[in-house]
Amino acid sequence: MIRERIQPDIRAKSNYLASFRFINIDFGKKPPQIKSWKTHADPEKKQIMLDLDISYNADIKVDAGFTEKTPIAGIKSIKLEGILRVILAPLMEDSPIFGALTVYFPHRPVLELQWTGFAHLLNIPGLQTLSEKELMNQIGQIIVAPQHFSHPLAARFDLAKLQFLEPRNALRIRVIEAKNLVAKEILTKSSNPYVVICGGGTTAKTRVIHKNLNPKWNETFEILYSDLPDQEIEFNLISDKGVKINQQLGSCRIRIKEVPERGFIDKWIDLENVKSGQLHIKVTRLRLLSDPTQLEEVKSLFLYAGYRGNTLECFVGASNFFLVFQVLKVNEQSRPKRENEIASAVLYTYIEKGRGLPVIQVKKDNLKALAVVQVGVEDNVKKIGSRINNGEAEWKKRFQFLIRNPLNEELKLKVHNEHNKPIGSITVRLSRLLAASEMTLQDWLPLESTEQNSEIRVKLQLRVSGIHSIVLISSVLEYFQL
Repeated sequence: MIRERIQPDIRAKSNYLASFRFINIDFGKKPPQIKSWKTHADPEKKQIMLDLDISYNADIKVDAGFTEKTPIAGIKSIKLEGILRVILAPLMEDSPIFGALTVYFPHRPVLELQWTGFAHLLNIPGLQTLSEKELMNQIGQIIVAPQHFSHPLAARFDLAKLQFLEPRNALRIRVIEAKNLVAKEILTKSSNPYVVICGGGTTAKTRVIHKNLNPKWNETFEILYSDLPDQEIEFNLISDKGVKINQQLGSCRIRIKEVPERGFIDKWIDLENVKSGQLHIKVTRLRLLSDPTQLEEVKSLFLYAGYRGNTLECFVGASNFFLVFQVLKVNEQSRPKRENEIASAVLYTYIEKGRGLPVIQVKKDNLKALAVVQVGVEDNVKKIGSRINNGEAEWKKRFQFLIRNPLNEELKLKVHNEHNKPIGSITVRLSRLLAASEMTLQDWLPLESTEQNSEIRVKLQLRVSGIHSIVLISSVLEYFQL
């Protein structure tokens, strides 16, 4: 799995990493210890969950480098302790009873690695600015929900049927203020606080407010999350030290299930691992809609108001453009001045496979050629590498993008090889999805600027962020001057 899934993505990150490979991978023969376990059944979702309290402390050998014979860095031992969740789902009538097995860590485990050649590792372009602690934090995020590994148990079971495969929910998080923070600057008796928000596999941070123990940020962030149980949002408060190592001001977290299904939470939370400090946040749950006719409250309002005939029919059969227009309008009204636009929709992108791709053979070190896809909306760009490019490359990778205004934004997809030589590109205006059935497009798309007929099969889905019913109804009434 490491060579087939992780190695291509690392190689695709940068031209400097084009020949990166894992040379030795040996986790030894010592198995993890299971200290205790709990079982949870969920008949409604047809699944069984096992929470395993595991401890794994062993000597291993993982070496990485740029040639087959010369490792530059590696890991020689690992210590891992935490709760590993196993989900058996869905329940089936025939053997083997469950369709698939899914494993993940619902909370960040204790992770310690003994490195070899660590200084050489941090000399790789793109890693120079990281400390060992920051690198470990990034590794920790890779193994914690919503990251998970699923494997089919039943023959020909389609993993796409798993309800928690990809994020289908959204939260709008407002970091308002903090108070009574600990002073880390001895001379000024103050701190330079900012907040790092981690959740849904994403990380964001507020601006730094200098020399303040009661800072006010009033900044809004949005994250997507899947239906994996017991996911959390973590808030880490940090005092900026400039070129020096930053200092912790405490942390806190909330469980996503704390946020009501059609509402929000607005609360002060005590910071952990510090003498004093509280953080004030507001978190709103958003619905992701594919059709305005799902807004039953608004349709009922029209009926109650006595609107019949063309007016109601126009709304029930309204285009998705109307729904997007209303969301954009409400977002603008609720957005504080001088703050960046907040998202009105989510774009789900599934990069499946290609055909007819030109291939440049790798001449040394037995590395297989890659087809690298760069996909993005505005300045949010992500890269993936195929396991192999033989002209029929496969990626089978999902991405999600928060969209500010789908009426005028576009998805840009570029394909190149590991030497950064362009293969072709695709541009899709998101307004095209607004006019599509269920705002979904699944097809082979031709690559532009290629010497041969090359195509990429993609699936694109647009989902509009549902707003709280009362706010949306008020906006619709104003729109129709009711």
